[in-house]
Amino acid sequence: MVSNTNQTYAKKGSSSSGLFVLFFIVLVCLGAFATNPTSVEHKLILKDKMREYLNTEIDKMQLENDNKFAALGASLGAAFGGIIIDKFIHESVVVDDYYLFSITNVRWEGKIKMVGLGIFGKVILHPDIDKKLKEGLTKNK
Repeated sequence: MVSNTNQTYAKKGSSSSGLFVLFFIVLVCLGAFATNPTSVEHKLILKDKMREYLNTEIDKMQLENDNKFAALGASLGAAFGGIIIDKFIHESVVVDDYYLFSITNVRWEGKIKMVGLGIFGKVILHPDIDKKLKEGLTKNK
């Protein structure tokens, strides 16, 4: 009889740890669902990254050409670049929402490429995004 009682306690212990793990998984999923970034947040993060890159390139050009025409060209480039970035984001960026996380995709040259991941309130861009932006900029020159 004593061994039978020990087996009953062992089953209850494993069952309660299984419930704890299940509760933890449900809690994490609820947190991921509640904090999944919106499509607008994805697009804003990508837009900020592209504008940051554009501004650094314009600053480099201004340092190389230190005259009034270069300054005028840089300010016009920043204005037109901002318009082009806004249009690109609006037309080419698609966010796939999977409820617990979301993926930022860009349609480029007939292909869809993943450039970011949104989870727990954060949008994480691909580490090679700077390299890809530079390739796209030099390809369009």
